[in-house]
Amino acid sequence: MSVPLGNELITGRRILQAASEQLAVLAAFALPLSTALLNSSLIASVVLHLFSGKKQCYRQILRENPVAQGFLIFFLLFVIGLSYTDASFSSAISTVQKYSKFVVGFFLFAIFQNTKTVRHALFAFLFATTLTLVVSYLQFFTQHNLLARFAGDSGVFKDHIFTGFLFAFASYCYMVIAILYPKWRMTAALFALLAAYNVLFINVGRSGYLVWFALMLLLAWQQYRWRGWLISFIVTLLVIAGSLLFSPSFKSRYAITHHEIQGYEHGKMNTSIGLRLHFYETSIQLIRQHPWLGFGTGGYQHAYTVTDSTQFGVKNNPHSEYLNITVQFGLIGLVVLLLLFMVHWQQSLYLTSISQFLAQGVLVAIAVGSLFNSWLMDNVEGLFYIFFTAMAFAQGPQKPIRSPQSDCERRKSHLS
Repeated sequence: MSVPLGNELITGRRILQAASEQLAVLAAFALPLSTALLNSSLIASVVLHLFSGKKQCYRQILRENPVAQGFLIFFLLFVIGLSYTDASFSSAISTVQKYSKFVVGFFLFAIFQNTKTVRHALFAFLFATTLTLVVSYLQFFTQHNLLARFAGDSGVFKDHIFTGFLFAFASYCYMVIAILYPKWRMTAALFALLAAYNVLFINVGRSGYLVWFALMLLLAWQQYRWRGWLISFIVTLLVIAGSLLFSPSFKSRYAITHHEIQGYEHGKMNTSIGLRLHFYETSIQLIRQHPWLGFGTGGYQHAYTVTDSTQFGVKNNPHSEYLNITVQFGLIGLVVLLLLFMVHWQQSLYLTSISQFLAQGVLVAIAVGSLFNSWLMDNVEGLFYIFFTAMAFAQGPQKPIRSPQSDCERRKSHLS
């Protein structure tokens, strides 16, 4: 008996959709491990999904998902900025390519419509993160760089900055699992402590410290609101004091930071902190020149080269996403970025359980880390943000059609 052509088409599209979802899970696994595998699997996932006949799904997301809309509006800044930039064509296009991940993110909202796909992607990410944590401890206790890629560095598959950020966010995720899933409580709590210990006592990245403290304050607020936040703030101060007393790595990074700030005040700029402070000072000067519309897409490098006489360091990255956007697009661009973050937070209040935790956690991690890094521009950190945002918001609800759930209702997870 012959099979109707329409059925063959439907079956083929379902196969493409399933393959797209599996590649998205592979991308989640690759996120902490391999940039090449992450990029290739993510692009392949989006391409297959485009051929799976989900146009109606895209239209619905465009109409009803404020966070996905924010992704596209943010990317539109870079397209509009091409019309008045003074940067070279290659520099401007390179900048557009770096932020094109937000267009990819729009399609991830459709790919993660399947609850199983979200669950598998989260587990794949945590498995890869746990593997990274194990390798980190093996390197630390054996004093041997197993991967021979970051000799003398506390990084594992990536540099120490991303590794510290990864473990800070992982510690938060493990704590969330311990809170929401009693049968995994002891195991998750153990990994949360191991990840936190790694951030505070092994990793040398200052960004990891900052993100971890911010996430712990967020977790306290999520559980006990302002009373919990106040208690957590006090505990955080005690942890910082304890780390200064008992963590050679933490104490060393604090001393280096203090020394480099003093050095910058005396004209010494060629240090990690000195370069950042110099970038910030120069960026403020550039913003004053074009406060409303900025210098256009990719304009930071051109404007920095013209303005700065010292020519220190990398000239296309001010090491602050907020300054990076403001120099390129002025205060209007900064408002667009802040509105994206505000919509993200506001919409997270209408999510449930683990989706809400993830949505708010990734926002706080990226928003805080971007004070001192251009993480939305950076490939892996930027993809990290869009990946977890899409995972959290793809399931809905996406509009404030009812008041935010109570704490009791938030415990009911559609991912369990």
